[in-house]
Amino acid sequence: MYWLNTPLPATIISFGHFQLYWYGFLMALAMAIASFVLWKLNRKTVSGQDLLDLIFNLVITSLVSARLYHVLIHWTDYATNPLSILKVWEGGLAIHGGLIGGLIALYFTCRQKHWSFWQWTARLAPAVALGQAIGRWGNFFNQELFGQPSTNPWAIPIDLVYRPLDQITATHFQPLFLYESLGCLVLAIILYLLNRRNVRPTLIFGSYLSGYGLIRLIMEFFRQDYTWQIANYRWPQILSLGLIFIGFYLIIKKPKINTLAK
Repeated sequence: MYWLNTPLPATIISFGHFQLYWYGFLMALAMAIASFVLWKLNRKTVSGQDLLDLIFNLVITSLVSARLYHVLIHWTDYATNPLSILKVWEGGLAIHGGLIGGLIALYFTCRQKHWSFWQWTARLAPAVALGQAIGRWGNFFNQELFGQPSTNPWAIPIDLVYRPLDQITATHFQPLFLYESLGCLVLAIILYLLNRRNVRPTLIFGSYLSGYGLIRLIMEFFRQDYTWQIANYRWPQILSLGLIFIGFYLIIKKPKINTLAK
């Protein structure tokens, strides 16, 4: 893990005005692999065209909602130059916003195709968690999602411009992106095994919500970046608590599957 100590460029290649960013590449890779996993797990139960329709709806809606959510909570960064909102490749996709948009897209797709909404939340859960595990590495190249200064072998370098003012002399910080990525990878494996055992769909989806909510809640205690705060709690912490409670409800209770079935 010592290679994490080495500063790496945010771009993969550059040709004139064209630049291929690691962040954008890893986001695309995460969505591609998640889509492939979803395809492999469900290709025998639905047609290929239906799966393509679902993946297209999920990817487009999730990207737009993730970006809009990020822009909303960081509006001061975009107010003076609104065109920068379009520069998704430079970073700025909020997973909570992506989840909201994805669930909306899934709901309407399920209504259109007469699918069980809860069944598909369960089928999507391991693919989404795996995509999050891969996508978090984009934060490494953009020097985002780091914690307190650290001398650990796996600490990551942060350039002066990105360091908190009260830690300006520190050079290396805890790689929170790595911890969250590993947590999401473990969660994806658990969700995959639950799907293989054909357990109740709401239990699987509830496990995803509570599992990721807990991972994100813990990470938020150590993050250095700015976000909204309510009563000295970071806004993502409040949302993560909501995910945990909803997840536990779905795990413990047994909602009527037909409520959002078609």
